[in-house]
Amino acid sequence: MMVKNPAGARTMNPGRRQPQYLDLLLLMHRDAFAAGSDQSGRRSWWYIVGLMLLVAFFFSLIIFVSSPKALAVDVDQLEDLTGGVVPVVTFEGHDTFTNEYVYSVRVINQTGDSLVAGMLFLVLSEVQDLSGKDVLGSLEVPNQDGNIGGKPYFMIPIGGLSELPSYQESQPINVRLRSPDYVLFYPPSFQVRGIRRRDTRSFQTLIQQLMNIGALSEAEAREALRPLYRLPE
Repeated sequence: MMVKNPAGARTMNPGRRQPQYLDLLLLMHRDAFAAGSDQSGRRSWWYIVGLMLLVAFFFSLIIFVSSPKALAVDVDQLEDLTGGVVPVVTFEGHDTFTNEYVYSVRVINQTGDSLVAGMLFLVLSEVQDLSGKDVLGSLEVPNQDGNIGGKPYFMIPIGGLSELPSYQESQPINVRLRSPDYVLFYPPSFQVRGIRRRDTRSFQTLIQQLMNIGALSEAEAREALRPLYRLPE
């Protein structure tokens, strides 16, 4: 509300709020603050994208490192545990169109020693047709983890444990055998290769080999060998 003074000049109502310098500053630089908010939003968006990429990288790294090929493990040099580790083979089904046979295989550790996780492999050693001839070379094994000397192998899962205890069984593995020539065959035979937890010399030798090729750092090697120092002689 405006009032006139006796001289006729207009004066402001003393009850009205006086302009503040901060208000003027905000009005003058409103666009600049809006632009800053946009930049902050863009930075937050890129931060989220970067975090998602980082998580995806770590998951890929875990998958890569868990592969026997990535660790350059020479499965053929591992101890043959066949007899002490017993494969149990169960027929799961047959696809008549592709002539693919599916078997579920789990192993039972009867060695009396714990077996090191990640170093336990199921090797497909022989598949005989009805005449007794080994026809493994003519079969396709689409889900194998690797091959040694023409024999496919699979890493044996043990449910995320650090070792497979004595007289315990592993998780099952699906083994798929496909015959393009539609050959009939008997259930396959398997070998088991791995490292006993108490066989410290073999385990230490393997860890040293992995260090030599750069697959493990010194810190990772010490961590892998730490359980050995707690074992009784």
